[in-house]
Amino acid sequence: MSQDAYLRIEGLTKAYGATTAVQDVNIEVSRGEMIVLLGPSGCGKTTTLRLVAGFVEATRGRILVEGEDYAALPPYRREMGMVFQSYALFPHLTVAQNITFGLRMRKLPKAEIARRLDEVLEMVKLTPMADRYPRQLSGGQQQRVALSRALAIRPKVLLLDEPLSNLDANLRQSVAREIRQLQKAAGLTALMVTHDQDEAMTMADRLVLMSEGKVQQIGSQEELYEQPLNPFVARFIGHSNLVAGELVDADTFRLPGGAVLKLAGRYTQRGPHTLALRPERVRLHGPADDAPPRATVQVEDATYVGGHVDYLLGFAGGGSLALHEPTGASGSARRATGETVTITWDGLSERLFGSDDAAVAAQAA
Repeated sequence: MSQDAYLRIEGLTKAYGATTAVQDVNIEVSRGEMIVLLGPSGCGKTTTLRLVAGFVEATRGRILVEGEDYAALPPYRREMGMVFQSYALFPHLTVAQNITFGLRMRKLPKAEIARRLDEVLEMVKLTPMADRYPRQLSGGQQQRVALSRALAIRPKVLLLDEPLSNLDANLRQSVAREIRQLQKAAGLTALMVTHDQDEAMTMADRLVLMSEGKVQQIGSQEELYEQPLNPFVARFIGHSNLVAGELVDADTFRLPGGAVLKLAGRYTQRGPHTLALRPERVRLHGPADDAPPRATVQVEDATYVGGHVDYLLGFAGGGSLALHEPTGASGSARRATGETVTITWDGLSERLFGSDDAAVAAQAA
């Protein structure tokens, strides 16, 4: 791991008896970077965040900020600001009192407290509401107060636990953008947890995708989408067709029912594999088209949804895949159910995984 990382999580593990909630998590975060932990419920992402915050004691591992190990420190000594899913505002305190609570607990001088209060209120555009109580605010405004409270202590790391989950759907995008802009403007190093792909894609510099307590892949949005390391990543990020079959020669992939697909790449490893194809990267062709087919399929269903047509295509002998075709892209009407067509895709759209779920590289041209 790099010695230059601002925040380094090394071998972080949490076990509850025989159950391991988080297993050997390693993450590097640069100064000013927003890292988003993403994954399904129960994957370990929230436990990882709570381990970093100090609310849960690690079984083993290190949490280093600027080279100092925080793993043994109590939460109040970690200099981390936490924004909770439920906002956790004190209902009997005003906006100003909620924001300055942490500063007063740290016994900062009154003048410094007032200066920081003015600074964060201006930053989140809540100055006119300083004397209001949480019950007098909208959900989005309450979230900004919670964020302001975390920002006021000038944390070394900002931690966000599902910060948008309690907001109405129409508010989430705007509040996500606000949080991201504030994080960038303040140069804050941030670690955020969400199960929502759209939030993760909008807010992250890099994503950490987790499953069953383990990190599956770390990278940019483009890297996880275009170059998934295993079938779980391909399935969870966006949508993928995962087709099981056997690689019988360099570019021939045979399905259990006997259908044959001609692959775009050439591969040396024979035997059972899983082919991943994004629905929007597969193209549909009729009998008159010149494109060399990769497979012949039958249209099982076609649904017009405005910007594209959703197709379900079946292979002879069993098996199917989904395809999203932009409206009008084929220059013809929607294909009829039962029609036989061919499909194509290019090499960049193809991802092959071996029986161990590891990605298999195509031979160089």
